[in-house]
Amino acid sequence: MGYVSKGRLTPMDSQTLIVRCKAGEREALHLLYEQYRPRLLNICRQYVKDKNVAEDLLHDAFVIILTSLNQLRDDDKLESWMATIVRNVGYHYKIHLDKEQAALQQMDIDKQSATDPGIMPDFEQLQKLVAQLPAGYRQVFRLSVFEGLSHQEIGHLLGIAPHTSSSQLSHAKRMLKILIKQSWVLVLLLIAIPTAIWNLLQKEEPDTVKDLKPVSDNSKQKKTQPEPVVETPHDKPVYVSISKRPSVHPIRYQTEAVISPDSIPYMEEHIDTLKEIAQAIKEDTLRDTIIFRHEPIPASDDEPHLKMESPSKSSDWNIQLAYSGQTGRRDNYMAATNINQQSFASASNTFIPTNYSFSNWIDYSWSLNNAFPTDEITAETRSLMEIAAQNSMINHGEMVAQHTHELPFNIQLTLSRQLTSRLSIETGLSYTQMRSVTMTGSTSAHIQEQQRLRYIGIPLRFGWKWYNKSHFSFYSSAGAMLEFPIRSTLSVNHITNDITTFSKESTLDVPIQWSMSIGLGIQYDLTPHLGIYMEPSLQYFFNDGSNLNSYRTEHPLSITLPIGLRFHW
Repeated sequence: MGYVSKGRLTPMDSQTLIVRCKAGEREALHLLYEQYRPRLLNICRQYVKDKNVAEDLLHDAFVIILTSLNQLRDDDKLESWMATIVRNVGYHYKIHLDKEQAALQQMDIDKQSATDPGIMPDFEQLQKLVAQLPAGYRQVFRLSVFEGLSHQEIGHLLGIAPHTSSSQLSHAKRMLKILIKQSWVLVLLLIAIPTAIWNLLQKEEPDTVKDLKPVSDNSKQKKTQPEPVVETPHDKPVYVSISKRPSVHPIRYQTEAVISPDSIPYMEEHIDTLKEIAQAIKEDTLRDTIIFRHEPIPASDDEPHLKMESPSKSSDWNIQLAYSGQTGRRDNYMAATNINQQSFASASNTFIPTNYSFSNWIDYSWSLNNAFPTDEITAETRSLMEIAAQNSMINHGEMVAQHTHELPFNIQLTLSRQLTSRLSIETGLSYTQMRSVTMTGSTSAHIQEQQRLRYIGIPLRFGWKWYNKSHFSFYSSAGAMLEFPIRSTLSVNHITNDITTFSKESTLDVPIQWSMSIGLGIQYDLTPHLGIYMEPSLQYFFNDGSNLNSYRTEHPLSITLPIGLRFHW
C-alpha cells in the first residue's frame, strides 16, 4: 500500500483511495475504515459513554459513509464530511434514546395496570391470536415469550438492534391485548343481543283499556247487564257525572268525543244511577241540567266525574337525523414499521420479494440503490433513494412511523316504525368518512400517506321503550350495520427538507364492513311532533381482512355518542 502513510493520507493518496472505494474494492474500504476509525470513534464517545455502543454507532456511520461516497463532491473534505455523518448519527441516537426510555417506562406502567388474568385465553387460542400479528411483531413475540430469548439474542438472530426488539415486543403485547378483548366482546355480543331481543318479544302489554277486566267483591261473577242508553236531541251522546249525591256541575253537551261502552268499568250501582238519569231525561225533569254547548267538561276536585276524551293516536312512524363525530379529535401514536412490496403504493418497491420486508433504512437504502440500473430510475425511485439515505444516518437506520387517526365522521338518516307500544324497528342510510395520516421517516425526510375511507351503510336496529312520560322517554336499541365503500383514496407525498419531491394519488380497494351495536337513549319532545335525542352506543367493528390502518382497526370496540332530531307522526 504505497499510498498510505503512518499519519494522515496525503491529498493525492486520499483521492486515489476514494476512487478505489467508489469502485467497491474491499481492501480500500477496509483501509479507509482503519485509517479514520480512532478519530471518528472519539466523536462517538462524546455522545455515549459505553464503548460497545460507541462501536455500534461508528459501524452504522461507516455503513452510511460507504453507501454514500458517490455524494461526496469535494474529495479534499473527506474527513470533515465523515465527521459530520458520525455527529449526526450520535446526535439522533441520543435524542431517540431519551424518547424511547420514557416511552418504554410508560408502556411498562400501562402494561402492569392493564393486566387482567380473568380474560386470558388458553394456549391454543393464544397461538391463533399471535398468528394475526404483523410479521415483525409476531417473530419477536414468539422468540421472546415462547422461546425465552433475550433482546440481545433476538437482535442478533433477526439482524435488528436490541432496543428495536424491545419496542416491537411492547407493540405486539399491546395489539395482542386488543385482540383478546375483541374475541371476548364478540362472544358476549352474539349471546346478549339475541337473548335480549327474544326476552323483549315475549313481553306482552295491553294496548287499550278494554283488556282490563273489573274485579268484583263478590265471589260469584255477576251476569253482564245491558248498558243504558241516554237519548238526547239529534241522537247526540252526552257526558254524565256519576255520584251517590247530586252533582254540583251540570251535564254538558259535547260532540268532540263519544262514550265508548268499553271505557267505563262495570259497576252495578252506577248502572242503576244511569237508569234513573235516562228515565229523568225522558220525563223532562232534568231539562235545566242539559246545556247544549260545545264546551269541555270542567274538572271537579270534590266529585268523581267520568272524564271521556278522544283516544289520542300514537306516533307509529319516526324519522331520525343523527350525527356523531368530533372535529379535531385525533388518535396519535408512534410505532416501529417496515417496508414491503405494497408500501407507499409504490412501483419502486416491486423489487422486494413477496412476504419479505425491510425493518431498517440502511438495508432498504442499499437494496434500493442496487435494484435498478441507472437508466431505469424514475422520479419516484430517486426520491425514495434520497429519503432512505437521509434516514440511514439517524438512529441506526431504525424505521418508525407516526400514525394519526381522526375520529370518524358519521351522519345517519333513518326511518322507524312502532311494532307495539314498546317495540320498534329502524333502518335507513348512513354515511361515514375516516381520515388517517401516516408519516414514515424523520421530520426532515419522510413519506406522508393520507388515507380517506368513505362508506354508505344500511343499519337495522330494534328498539325497546322502557319509559315514556310527559316530554321524556328512555329506550334501548340493538342491531347491526353493513357498510359499502365508496371512493376511498390514498395520497402519497415524499418530503425532503420541507420540499415535496414526489406526490401521487391512487384509489384504494376497500372491502365491505360489518358492525354490531347496542345503545341506551334518552329523548325530549320539543313539540308533539319533534324531539331531540342522545343515544350513547357501544359499537364493535369486525375485521374486514384488509391491511388498511384506520381508527376502527385501532379501536374496533368503541363508544359513540349520536345526537339528533326525531320527527314523529
